Amino acid sequence: MATFFEKYTKSEVTNTRRVITTPDDFAKRNMFYAQEAGYLQSLKPHESRRRGLDSYLFMIILSGSGVIRYNGETHDVHSGDCILIDCHGEYSHMSSDSDPWELMWIHYNGPLASYYYRYFAERKSCVFRLNDTTAVTDRILRLIELGETHTADSAIMIARIITDLLTDSITLGISAKENDSSFVAAKLAAVISYIDNHYTEKLSLDDLASMFFISKYYLSHAFKKEYKMTIVQYILTRRISAAKEKLRFSDSSIEEIASECGIADASYFNKVFRRIEGMTASQYRSMWKGGIKTRNLPQQD
Repeated sequence: MATFFEKYTKSEVTNTRRVITTPDDFAKRNMFYAQEAGYLQSLKPHESRRRGLDSYLFMIILSGSGVIRYNGETHDVHSGDCILIDCHGEYSHMSSDSDPWELMWIHYNGPLASYYYRYFAERKSCVFRLNDTTAVTDRILRLIELGETHTADSAIMIARIITDLLTDSITLGISAKENDSSFVAAKLAAVISYIDNHYTEKLSLDDLASMFFISKYYLSHAFKKEYKMTIVQYILTRRISAAKEKLRFSDSSIEEIASECGIADASYFNKVFRRIEGMTASQYRSMWKGGIKTRNLPQQD
């Protein structure tokens, strides 16, 4: 990294390399495009404050620490953290005095940028982590090179890099707060409670992740780790438990019970019931409805 940037002179507060690009009309209308990309090494703490930019910002902290202020919240950020924000609103960032940061960034836009960001913001905190930070820095370095060379394929390759970064941020990013055990426990408890109260309705992992603002991949992993079963298995188990009660204490048909418990297909209900209970729903009902038979004993004087 030092060799790559060493030809750029230092200012009083930063050592910076940036590439500012101007995409053609076709790129602006049809794909993601970079407005600016670069590298910054902070030499003194200073605050950068902006608002009203027609842009979106992706950053990764390479080393050091600092503070991001966005949407009325303050976030402490450290080496390895990624940041994704909408620059139409007000935001600011400042490096630590005692532990100055190095970072890489991209300002980007495009016809789908707002939709991608909205999808991301509904599921993530603006500060998150990706396991493969090398892939992130390699992509930004490649984007800088493409911004400087201007080949016939630069625009489409830049669009692909931005798409890959956003896709990873949405699907693989783990919000810093998701690593907090109390946060995870509270989220899982809320998910369990919701399933217990809504198991008769249509439920899916995607719906639950969206409802509780957590990555579906992280939710799936954390749920299975905590409860030793997948969310789908828990939903089916909850439905079968309710069905068993109805089989024992009601005269409703098996088809009606299946539907009342959230499984509209009676054939699928019977298949699931047999897999979980080791017998059909009819056999279960017969076993419990039959009661306990006893021999008639002779009366004693």
